[in-house]
Amino acid sequence: MMASSVHVWSDTRIYFKEAKTLAESGLEVDFYAIDYPGEKTITPNLTMHYMEPQKRYKRFVHWRFLYKKMLRSDAMHFHFHDPELLFVARALKKRLGDEITITYDMHEHLPAAIKTKQWLPAFIRPSLSSLVERVEKNLMKYCDTVIFAELSYKENYTELSLNKVDVLNYPILPKVEITADKEPIFTLVYVGILIEQRGLFNMLHLAKALREKQTAPFCLKLIGPTFTDEEKVKQFIVENDLEDYVSIYGRMQYKDIWQHYATAHVGVCLLHPTPNNLNSHSTKLFEYMAAGLPIIASDFPDFTKMLTEHKCGETSDPYDYERLAEIAENYILDPEGSKITGSNGRKAFDMFYNWEHEGDKLRAIYLNEN
Repeated sequence: MMASSVHVWSDTRIYFKEAKTLAESGLEVDFYAIDYPGEKTITPNLTMHYMEPQKRYKRFVHWRFLYKKMLRSDAMHFHFHDPELLFVARALKKRLGDEITITYDMHEHLPAAIKTKQWLPAFIRPSLSSLVERVEKNLMKYCDTVIFAELSYKENYTELSLNKVDVLNYPILPKVEITADKEPIFTLVYVGILIEQRGLFNMLHLAKALREKQTAPFCLKLIGPTFTDEEKVKQFIVENDLEDYVSIYGRMQYKDIWQHYATAHVGVCLLHPTPNNLNSHSTKLFEYMAAGLPIIASDFPDFTKMLTEHKCGETSDPYDYERLAEIAENYILDPEGSKITGSNGRKAFDMFYNWEHEGDKLRAIYLNEN
C-alpha cells in the first residue's frame, strides 16, 4: 500500500515511476493520493484510490483516513511519501509490529527546505527546522527502510540504523511515441512549480533581457502550478512588454509535458542557491537531457560539473540576466551547435541518468523480501 496525503495521484515520481514500476513487477499495489483532473488509465496490479484535496491545516483528515484503511488492509508493505505521514507510520508500527514493513520515501531534506519555505514567517524558520529534524529522526526509527531521492540527503541520517536506499529521481520516458516539429520561433521551456526560489522571476528577467537584445523572436513557456502572487507575475509581464513572449501553463499531464519538450529548443532551470537546491540534482535537468534539449542552468557546482562533463549545456549566476540572455542568444544564432549540445545530453541520459537502474533498486526493496 502506497500513500501520499500531499501529492496528486499523477505525481511523476510516485505514480509514473514508483507505483507503476512495482505493479509491472507483479506486486499488488494499492495507491492512495490526492485527486486531480487527468486521464486515468488502468494498470494491471495497480488499484487507485483518490482523496479529496484539503487545506494545509486540515490534512490530518487524510492521516486518520489512511490509518484506518491501513489497519484493514492485508498489505505486507507500506510505503509513505510525505514527512507528515511518519506519524501514521509510527502508529501503524506500534499496532502491527513486525507483521509489516514500512518505507519512508524522502523527496526532499525537510529541515533544510523549511529554512526557505515562503509561507512560513522568516523568524520562525531556524528553530522550526531544528525541531522538525529531531521529530523526523525520532519517527523514522519506526521505519524499516528510507529511500533517498538525492544522494546528499543520506549524510544527514548516518546515526539511524535502518535500511537506506538511494532511488534517484531520473526520468522515465512516456510510453507513447512523440513526433513533433520544433516551434517556428525559438522556444525556451521550464517545467515545475512556479515560485520565486525555483527561479520564476529570474526566467522572466531573462525573457526581458532577451527581448531587449531583439536577436530573434522567441517564446518562454512556463509549465506548472503557480504558488506565488499571480498578480505580481502578471504585472511584471505587462510592465516589461512580455505578453507576446511568455506563455504560462498550469499543471500538465506527464505525456503532454514531453510534447512541449519535443517542440522546444532549450530547457531552463534557474534555481536559487538555497541549501536544499544546492544539494539537489534537479529532475528537470535530466528531463531536458532525455528530450535532447540544450540547457541553461544556475551555476551550482554540481550542475556546472555535470553539464560541462557531458557538454550538454551552460550555467550562469541566475541573477546575471545579461549573461543568461547571451547564452540563449548563442543557442539561437548557432542552431547546429545547439543540436549537438542537445544530442550530447540525450547520450548522457541513455548511459547514466535514466530510470531503469533506479527502478531495479526500488524493486529490490520488496521483491528480495518475498
